[in-house]
Amino acid sequence: MKRYYFASVISVVYVVCFLTTGFCDMSAEEILKKVAEQGFKESFRAALTIKTIRGKKPPATQAVWVCGKLKNGQADFFFDFDEPQESKGLRFLLQTQQGQAPKVYMYLPATGKTLPVVTDDPSSDIGGTGLNTDDILGFVPNPKEKYSIAREEKIGGQDCWVIQVIKPDNKGERLVWVRKRDFTVVKSEELDSTKKVVRTYKVVEFFKTEDGREFPREEEITIPNKKVRIFVRQENAVFGIELAGELFDPEKFGTFKWKN
Repeated sequence: MKRYYFASVISVVYVVCFLTTGFCDMSAEEILKKVAEQGFKESFRAALTIKTIRGKKPPATQAVWVCGKLKNGQADFFFDFDEPQESKGLRFLLQTQQGQAPKVYMYLPATGKTLPVVTDDPSSDIGGTGLNTDDILGFVPNPKEKYSIAREEKIGGQDCWVIQVIKPDNKGERLVWVRKRDFTVVKSEELDSTKKVVRTYKVVEFFKTEDGREFPREEEITIPNKKVRIFVRQENAVFGIELAGELFDPEKFGTFKWKN
C-alpha cells in the first residue's frame, strides 16, 4: 500500500548510510535504528526543490527527482535533474553496501557518458547545487572513525541526543543531533581539526500529518567560509512503491526512460 507524506530525503540517506555500514557504539546504533523505523525502510520517490545562495549573487534554483531503493543492507539512490534547462537530464547514482566503500556515478547528457565520482573530494559539486558527496554520503562511517553519544542537549526546546563522529588522524569530527521524542535528525555540524565549524545542516520546517506525526520538509545547509546557503525542500514524496531496476544499474540509469 502506498503512503503519501513529507519527509526529509537527505535525512533518509544519512540514516540509511549509517545503518548499511555498521556502527561501533551500540547505544548510537540503537538510536539510529529507531530513526530508520520512523518510515524510512521502504523504496520511495520524491520531488525536491534546491535553492542555492552564494554570497550576494541571485539564488539559483533546481528541481530534482530522487528515487531510493533499500533492501538487504544495500541502499541505492537515483537523482534526476529536471530544471533549469541547462541541468536537465543530469543524473547521479549513489550506491552503498554494508562493509564496502560507497560508489557514486554521474551521467552527463551532453556527452552521453557515465563517469565515476570521487567520493572523498570535498570540492565536488553535485549538479551546480552547492551540495557535495559529503552532504549525501557524509554519515557513511570510515572503519577508522570513532563514534559515541557525546551528550544530551535541547534544540528549540526539544531534547536531543548528540552523536559524535571522530575522524581518523585528527582531521575533524561531526556532531549529529537526534530528537528524542521521535528520533528525527534535526541538525548536524562538521568541524575541522581546530574545532571550527565548516559545514552545518539543520531542519528549518516540519510537516505535520493528520495523525499528528512530524516529518522534516525543508533543510538548510550552510558553508560559512564560502558564504553559501543551500535550502533543500521536499515538495512531495511517495513511499512503498515499485521502482524499475534500471534506475539503479550503473550501465542503464543515465538513459533509462522512467517518467511517462
